[in-house]
Amino acid sequence: MGSIAPSSDVSVNNPFRTRILNAQITPVLTLKFWTGNEAALMARFAGFEAVFIDMEHSALNFQTVAQLILSCLSVGISPIVRSPSKSHWHISRILDAGAAAVVVPHVDSVEEVRELVNHAKYPPLGSRGSANNQPILGFRSVPTNVQNEVLNRETMLIPMIETPEAVELVEEYLAIDGVDGILIGSNDLCTDMGIPGQYDNPTYQQAVEKIVCAGKKAAKPIGIGGIGGRLDLLERWFALGATWSLSGGDSAILQAGMKKITQTYDEISDRVEKQTG
Repeated sequence: MGSIAPSSDVSVNNPFRTRILNAQITPVLTLKFWTGNEAALMARFAGFEAVFIDMEHSALNFQTVAQLILSCLSVGISPIVRSPSKSHWHISRILDAGAAAVVVPHVDSVEEVRELVNHAKYPPLGSRGSANNQPILGFRSVPTNVQNEVLNRETMLIPMIETPEAVELVEEYLAIDGVDGILIGSNDLCTDMGIPGQYDNPTYQQAVEKIVCAGKKAAKPIGIGGIGGRLDLLERWFALGATWSLSGGDSAILQAGMKKITQTYDEISDRVEKQTG
């Protein structure tokens, strides 16, 4: 068992939280298919400060996710995990595995947000069950009162807004103690609005502006998901006050790289054929 550290020595290394609370624009790499622990080290050397491990839109299991979280913690980048549901046994286990932030999809009411706080935060904010030797604290044995205070403050609960109804509730969401920010799910939001994929539609853009401005007013960070390829829109939202985005996924990056190789070789083949034909 590790030594008991005084309160002043206990903190979470969460560069994602540090950056976005200081209004620093932060790109985040999404992992759905890449399960090797080398992903974290490669992301770190590429300059990423955070990785988004997606359990909603993947077949990743808890054991794999737990190992990815540990690899992120070991190289000094923040593991953000999107839960596959709003259930307490998902949210609490993700946090107990060492996630620096848990993102919860399809949050549609103030009551649901309060319930999420109950699952993700220790008393007095919520009722998350206490377990010592937390991975995010280096598996140290820390007094429960100290651990609970530190993790309530320095790990993040981030609900997603993905419907027009939730957009209208954004200020109420952000006013709840224990909510540490919002992630906008652009694809589901546009789909629910009846404008799938229409990111230039004023209805979608006005919704994003409303959420970003509400976050700025509440001093809670807002992230943008689903439009990593639309750098023009992301720059607009960053200028308005958003601080982070899901900026590129493992499969998209790999496919783009492979496609670039085959295109280059097709071009070489065409030139050679013209020279020798």
